[in-house]
Amino acid sequence: MVKIVKFSNIYLLNSLVVGILAVTGCSSSSQTAADAMSGATQVAKNVPSSERKIYLRGEMNDYEVSESYLLKLEQDSKKCTYANLRQDWAPYKFKFADAKWTEGTNFGFMNPPGVMREGSRSIELNPSSRFEEILFYPNQDGTYRFCLSEKSGKYYVSVERASHKDLLTLSHIFNKKMTL
Repeated sequence: MVKIVKFSNIYLLNSLVVGILAVTGCSSSSQTAADAMSGATQVAKNVPSSERKIYLRGEMNDYEVSESYLLKLEQDSKKCTYANLRQDWAPYKFKFADAKWTEGTNFGFMNPPGVMREGSRSIELNPSSRFEEILFYPNQDGTYRFCLSEKSGKYYVSVERASHKDLLTLSHIFNKKMTL
């Protein structure tokens, strides 16, 4: 029996009864939560990593998925995004990953120590990493270009200070939207 409680002229279902109904409704299914999660992961693995949205996720953005940190294909065939960094907050820990940290799109360093400094060469990444975050030390405050590139089936990260020509102005943004 569902008990209805009057609260400030709003009728609410008794949460205990609703909870019991939800649990008993789920128990009739032969699929467990673990099976459902496994199936979701399997579907995600079947989607090619090139078709998934990959983001810069790290201390510069609290590891959140944000469209402003979405990697976009650039003219040099790298997928890149930009982040504002402060030298006195270094090192910055980061990875590239999709929204669900899916295996195959969870890029951390391949070989330790996984440390980069401004001007250092790119390092190889493991697309199925778990905890291997890259550390980056900027030399000065500014906007940095974070790129993921693929060469011969291997993935690499590069980070460099963005040049003024790389940065969009508001007029560029508005002109691009108007011409779409």
